[in-house]
Formats: sequence, structure tokens, C-alpha cells
Amino acid sequence: MLKQKRYRNLFVISLIGLMLISCTRGSPSDSEAEEIIHDFWEGDYEYTVYSKHGEGSERFHEEVKGKLISDPYQQYEQAVDASETQGIVEQYWYMQGENVVYNMKMSVSNRPDYWTTFESGAKGSDMYIKEDLAFTFDREETVSGRKVCVYRTQFEEEHVADYSQLPEEDGKVPEKFTLPFAMVMEYYIDFTEKEVVRIRLDGTDSARAAEIANLMYSGMTQEEAEEEFRENGSEETYEVIYDIKNFNGAVEIDPPEDLKEL
Repeated sequence: MLKQKRYRNLFVISLIGLMLISCTRGSPSDSEAEEIIHDFWEGDYEYTVYSKHGEGSERFHEEVKGKLISDPYQQYEQAVDASETQGIVEQYWYMQGENVVYNMKMSVSNRPDYWTTFESGAKGSDMYIKEDLAFTFDREETVSGRKVCVYRTQFEEEHVADYSQLPEEDGKVPEKFTLPFAMVMEYYIDFTEKEVVRIRLDGTDSARAAEIANLMYSGMTQEEAEEEFRENGSEETYEVIYDIKNFNGAVEIDPPEDLKEL
């Protein structure tokens, strides 16, 4: 009887061990998360970009479709409703030797859409691909029915407001202002499929820096502009979300036809 009881206890302990293994399989691992993120950086994928303003707001203000091929680097984005967009409606990046060629199509009132092309050291993906950052597990969520683990990091950037090309107006001398801000970035990882399914950038502090730069352009010192913002500025949140699709699928990017004609 005692022998049977001992065997039964051993069986229960083994069963509990299997249950624990089962429950922890697929749970977040910092080292595995880092591998998945770096694999994503080297992959090909399609994505949709949304941006929205306001705490708790579910209303997206912009929607952009994009594609990226990592090697050789090529990236293309287009506003979903270009007819309603004032500003950038298309963007196309590609490599030319060691340089990134950046093409931007603008939509401006009272003039036809036009492309501007220049060489740049920055890729479109530099918005969310940052080397030497430490990601830490923050929480679990569900995205499109997929259980994901959210890994968070934070880094410093600079907002550059260059008014130097504007004509002098009302005695204001156009200037260039550089203001630091903090950016919070989150990667949503599906550990089962080993994929990044979403990236979220919290640009609230960036929007704050932009407002302060505008106040400085109006004639205030930085200290005065910061004080004015604290008293009367907008503290609304601003975030950009990249929903990743077709990771390592058959992604093709052709140069825009009207750009090839230039």
C-alpha cells in the first residue's frame, strides 16, 4: 500500500511538472524576444501605419500602406486616401551605392502633386529600427486574435524645426530650432509564430517639442515657450502604430510610374 502511494505521489509530481512546462512554454523570454526583433529587422514585410491623437481615442487620423525589402533595402509608402491628404502622399526609398535615395511626393493646395528627390543617410525604417536598445517585457495583449507579449524601450531623439528657408515675415527672422524629446517604443511579439505583429511609437513628447518650437518661432525664448506650453498647451497623446503583415512573404516593390518618368 505504501509502495502504491509512493508511486501515485511520484506520478502527481510528474504531472504537475508537465503542467508547469506546458504553461510556461511560449512565455516571454528576453533573449528570445531580442532574436525575434533582430530577425524582423532583417526580413521583408508589408505593413499599415495608423496615427491618432487624444487619450483613449479610437479614431485614426491617417492611414498609410507600406512595404519593405531588407536586402537590398527598398521601402515604399502611400497614403490610403491620397485625395484627402495634404502633405506627404507617397514615399519611396532605395539604395544607390552606400547612400539612401529618398523620394517624397507632396500634395499642396492649388498646385499639382510633385516628387522631390534627394540623397539621405536615413531609411524610412529608422523610425522603429534602433540598434543598441534594451527591450524589457511590459505586458500581454491580444492583437487580431493573437496573444502577444509587449516589449518596451525608450530613447532620446531631437526635433529639428528648420524655419530658415521661410521668407522673413513681420520682423521675424527665420531660424532653426533643435529640441530634445523622449520616444517610447513597443514591439508586440507573437512567441508562438516568432513574429513581430505590431510596433507602437508614443510620440507625445515629440508633439510637445514641435509645439514649443512653433512658439519659439513666434518670438518667445525657449523658457517662455515651455512656460506657455505648460499653462496653455495641448497635452494630448500622439501615437503611431505599425501593423505588420506578410512577414517574409513574397514582397515586391516597383518604383512609382510617375517617378520613373521624371
